[in-house]
Amino acid sequence: MGLRLTALTGERVSLNRVGTATHPPAGALVAYGGGALALWAASLMMGPPTWRMAALLPGLVYAVSFLLYAWALALGPLSVVAPWPAATALLLWLMHPAGGVAALAGVAVMVLGAILSAGRGDVRHLGPIGLMLASDMVLALGRQLDAAAPTGPVLAYAATVYTVVTLLLAGLVWAAGGGRLVWQRLMQQPGWCAVAGLSNGAAYLTLVALLRHWPPYLIEALSGAAGVLTGAWGVLWFHEADGARRLAGAALVGGGAAVLVMLVLHTAPLSVQ
Repeated sequence: MGLRLTALTGERVSLNRVGTATHPPAGALVAYGGGALALWAASLMMGPPTWRMAALLPGLVYAVSFLLYAWALALGPLSVVAPWPAATALLLWLMHPAGGVAALAGVAVMVLGAILSAGRGDVRHLGPIGLMLASDMVLALGRQLDAAAPTGPVLAYAATVYTVVTLLLAGLVWAAGGGRLVWQRLMQQPGWCAVAGLSNGAAYLTLVALLRHWPPYLIEALSGAAGVLTGAWGVLWFHEADGARRLAGAALVGGGAAVLVMLVLHTAPLSVQ
């Protein structure tokens, strides 16, 4: 889980750096294409790679979610947009509620923190926040498909999913004439592109591995801490405005997620649902 949080933070920061609001599929292709390459390289090191047919439908679902996700991170400030993926934990928790009134309080704290991070009345942020929430809804479906997938080699499954995502994104980029922009990103920001690919691949690989032991809503609730880390990075490193308010909001999201985690650990067995 520690590796997942580190990878998620690197993923969100790097997507903000390599993404472009004018052509979101280009930035997404850099990140998720790099992730697919990294996952297949790791799979080759472990033995002959295999294609997992069970990963095709999750790949299609994730392609939609990741495109919206990359678009949101390219448009909005990190400290505003990064806390909103916590909504995935809320959606997954609603599918398998646990904890009663106390859990509802934790959910309310998460929502309050996300609203606080966004800032009251700042219309400019409504677009990226809306895109991130749409991504969250599609992502929740993808997590359910991952949890229901037949067991098998984790690396092969993750690599197949990312290959499907990459092929669909490449088709969008080609259709919109964004190939040159992808090349420019690779040439102008090779470091951030490498971070984007490696962190994306690692974030998904750790998720698939964790799903062997924990239910989806627990993993996503724990992952809410990445919003705090990413928000802090945006304020402290990129000097985004209204830092105190945004960090407080991100901390509330992380705190609400922590409440859900404690309740789930207390009331539910750690098994895939």
